[in-house]
Amino acid sequence: MSLNRSVLILLSVAIAALAPAQTATQPASNLDYWLERADPDTRPAAPVAPATNPLGGADRFRRPDALPGVAILSDGTVHPGGLYTTLDRDWEVWVESEKRWRHIPPILLLSIQAVVVEEGMDKEWRWKEMGSDEKVFTGRQRPVRLFQWRFHLIDDSVVTGTVKGQPLWIDTGAKPLGPHVLHERSAGEYGQSLKDLVYLKRAVISRRAMREVMDQRKGATQPSGATE
Repeated sequence: MSLNRSVLILLSVAIAALAPAQTATQPASNLDYWLERADPDTRPAAPVAPATNPLGGADRFRRPDALPGVAILSDGTVHPGGLYTTLDRDWEVWVESEKRWRHIPPILLLSIQAVVVEEGMDKEWRWKEMGSDEKVFTGRQRPVRLFQWRFHLIDDSVVTGTVKGQPLWIDTGAKPLGPHVLHERSAGEYGQSLKDLVYLKRAVISRRAMREVMDQRKGATQPSGATE
């Protein structure tokens, strides 16, 4: 019996000697310690790249929501730059045939076109005397126009209706121009003509159109014989 016991003890010692030694290692940091014990799904996610502006380069404007384009006034003046309206506001158009307001996000626009419904000279007048219904014209007059506005969208649809006084600004790189107000009625000063009452005739959302106008102006200001 004692012999068998001695044999068992020797076998146990031999097996223990053959087994690999286990040594404890100290983690390099507390973060490494917890990462080693973390489930793979709980590890920090890789950083997400910021979204790219699909229009490219529009962030050069003061307002990040400004869209590259060209504004054309009724007197022939052309302003290239970033076009924008009130911050965080859609274009709001009353469509009479639908009896409802349409809200158009600026990013969906291709162009805005002024539609002159009526224009003429408004004559100044006063009542002939108190209590009288007879009008007396003073001889002074002022220009008046009635508008609707045509919105051409990127899906090639068109929305035409009334705008109740919404501004459009143009960022030209210097001081923003405007506001040019889209409204249903515009009246000038007494003594002015219809030509004097300048209004926004068209606004086009197009980086290419904006650059073409800028390039034309740059070329016009180049000294004779100068090259880029």
